[in-house]
Amino acid sequence: MFRNFHIQLLLRYLLISVVLAGSVLLFVYTELYFTASALFLIAVLLGYGIQLYMRRLGRDIDHFIEAVKTRDHAVYFSPKKYGGPFQRLFHSFNDVLQAHKTITIERESVFQLLKSVMERAPFGVITVARNALTDTQGKYPILFINAAAYRLLQIPEYHYWYRLAAHVPDFVQEILPITSGGKRFTEKFINGSKVLLSLETEVIRLVQEEYLIITFQDIKEEVEQKEMEAWNKLIEVMTHEILNSITPIYTLAGTVKDMMDAKGMNLDAEDLEDMRLAAGTIKRRSDGLMNFVQDYRMVAEVPTPQLEPCTAEELFTGIRTLMKPLADQQGVALEVVSLPGRNQLLIDLKLIEQVLINLITNAIYATKERPHPRILIQLRKEEERYFIDVIDNGKGIPPAILDKIFVPFFTTRSNGSGIGLSISRNIMKLHKGNLDVYSVEGQETRFTLSF
Repeated sequence: MFRNFHIQLLLRYLLISVVLAGSVLLFVYTELYFTASALFLIAVLLGYGIQLYMRRLGRDIDHFIEAVKTRDHAVYFSPKKYGGPFQRLFHSFNDVLQAHKTITIERESVFQLLKSVMERAPFGVITVARNALTDTQGKYPILFINAAAYRLLQIPEYHYWYRLAAHVPDFVQEILPITSGGKRFTEKFINGSKVLLSLETEVIRLVQEEYLIITFQDIKEEVEQKEMEAWNKLIEVMTHEILNSITPIYTLAGTVKDMMDAKGMNLDAEDLEDMRLAAGTIKRRSDGLMNFVQDYRMVAEVPTPQLEPCTAEELFTGIRTLMKPLADQQGVALEVVSLPGRNQLLIDLKLIEQVLINLITNAIYATKERPHPRILIQLRKEEERYFIDVIDNGKGIPPAILDKIFVPFFTTRSNGSGIGLSISRNIMKLHKGNLDVYSVEGQETRFTLSF
């Protein structure tokens, strides 16, 4: 295509040259001045025609580039405007603009779909430039805010962040600590209404600008529901334990009362022995109730952790020293595996030791009568977070009771108090971590401490 154009352009310039040469020859060697002038004028017009042609062509090419830049899809280039050499080029221009239009429509459709989905999301979503968080002059608009955000924050439809920040300053203060991304929970009064917000932020970078996506929802009802379920489980277990102690006390007290009502002070030695046995039983069950109350106080009054830097090696060395003799005595292989290097945790060493002692003791009990019993304590690190796994190849935990093992006083052991796991999870919560469990019945159980 462009080769043909170059040939045609060369032929035009050659024609101009011939006409100019003829004009000069006629002017110099003949007296045909009118003819010579006419030939010169024709050469000038031919040159001007080429210049005009090139200028129009350049203007149309600039128009095409500008249309691509501004996404102007209404522009059309007629392939017949410049003749044969440029028909394919202008066909290509139209094809490019049409393809660009199709892509833009598809992207806009996807954007509108996502926008519609986010508008209908049950949680609040706000997107702003990251620099908007310190804006006090209205330089940064809110790029996106959905209906749920307006409803949860109980604010008008603001279009600038500084106005929203002035309306709900407490909400903005909760965002500031996690402007680099993160998650937190906060209980706030927003316009007189108490809400428990789960707040999460994520930073994205687009076209040299950082934006903050803020998502939040009121989880008050869900938390209250979970609290109610936890209380119901606790009351169920406590009722069971208390009734187990109260029932024999009530029965024996009734028996003694009936005996005294029937015989008054005329009690023989056998009656006195029966009363002594009854009193002893009442005393034992009363002691059991007192121990139960003490256990309850232990669950309710976990001491506040005194956080200090501690290496995982120091923690593991202490646990190995404490628990290996008991494991060896029970014929259980205890293996402790750390990570290379200096792995520092911010913990209350005594409390975390207590958690690991509880878990290892339970694991030793679970591996009884299992072939080749083994307990593994290992340290892991994922995305700047540390995890300690306590894994055993014991009998596992049945799925039916897996969600009950952290309920205070729930136990499957005849001599168990049922408070060890509950206290252990409370200790991890006070460390702003968690204690999770995974179990396959008959194969293994894994408790994970996350920091």
